[in-house]
Amino acid sequence: MNFKDYFSFTRGEKRGTVVLLLIIIVLIAANFSVDLLKSTTQTDFSEFETAINEFEKELNIESNSNKKEVLSIELFEFNPNTISDEEWKKLGFKAWQIKTINNYKVKGGNWKTKADVSKIYGLEETHFKQLKPFILLPDNIEKNSYNSKKGITKTEYFKFDPNTISKTQWKKLGFKDWQIKTIFNYKSKGGSWRSKADVKKIYGLTESDYNKLEPYILLPDKAEKKQYTSNKKDYTKKVNINTADAKELTNLKGIYSEKYAAIIIKYRNNLGGFVKKEQLKEVWNLNKETYYGFINQVTIGNIAPEKINLNTASSEKLKKHPYINWNTANAIVKYRKANGNFKKIEDIKKIHLINNETYLKIAPYITVN
Repeated sequence: MNFKDYFSFTRGEKRGTVVLLLIIIVLIAANFSVDLLKSTTQTDFSEFETAINEFEKELNIESNSNKKEVLSIELFEFNPNTISDEEWKKLGFKAWQIKTINNYKVKGGNWKTKADVSKIYGLEETHFKQLKPFILLPDNIEKNSYNSKKGITKTEYFKFDPNTISKTQWKKLGFKDWQIKTIFNYKSKGGSWRSKADVKKIYGLTESDYNKLEPYILLPDKAEKKQYTSNKKDYTKKVNINTADAKELTNLKGIYSEKYAAIIIKYRNNLGGFVKKEQLKEVWNLNKETYYGFINQVTIGNIAPEKINLNTASSEKLKKHPYINWNTANAIVKYRKANGNFKKIEDIKKIHLINNETYLKIAPYITVN
């Protein structure tokens, strides 16, 4: 066989070789084309990063605002079944929470233990822990009726006047510590019992327990109207609420005891004097019926309220005024330190915590001289 025969191709083999070469060329060209068609642009994440930063700022703002709310809580002993909306607010509850609480109470709801209070909608655990030591309710409901044979001290019945007996005597009558604490808080605010029916309203006193006590209570079944009419007071007589003592204040229709009159005087002293009759509505436990019953007897006299000097008063003195809470008192002192003395009382409106409504209330009681 001739050597050239190895390199000779038939016509079909030549065509196949040409086709194979064309395929190889196409594949090489395609490989280069893919590289050229690849995108070199990078994804822009800046908008996403901006959104994340804004979200983090909102979280920080909310966190700071929550801290401020915690700081503004005013703690005091309270029974959640009896306190007012204003007192709920002082305890750090928001307006929508107070509305929910009132709706619950309107439907017959109440709180029997401290644990019940923790279930108030929207009340955070940290907030509840702050309030817990001040709640005038038991930790648990005591079931004396089921434990009478287990060494519990027997109830001792004796004739008593609820207005005069001691804490030890209340305890002998079967009252629990938290009930006794509530009773004496009520008395410290001028409360009293005029009839057996009044005793029945003591919080936590069951119907069966009251029926056992009732024969021993040294009070009439019903309040005697003679207490209020025997002196035949002249309810047209005018009373100056800025100068009247406790006895004179009992000449107002509906103010029957000097103890309650003393509460009015205490509020007057805290204010620095009344500048308008409507301020009597702010006195603790003074209902609308009583207010409108005596308002025509009330006079103010020469208005000369005691004033607080904004340029010299400490935050301690400022916050004692009913219209100035501790946040506002501290803000006034800080503003004064940062900007110098107040030139006129209107300058106090530059403090962000003092809106026009607050300013109009406190204006009669402040001075810069």
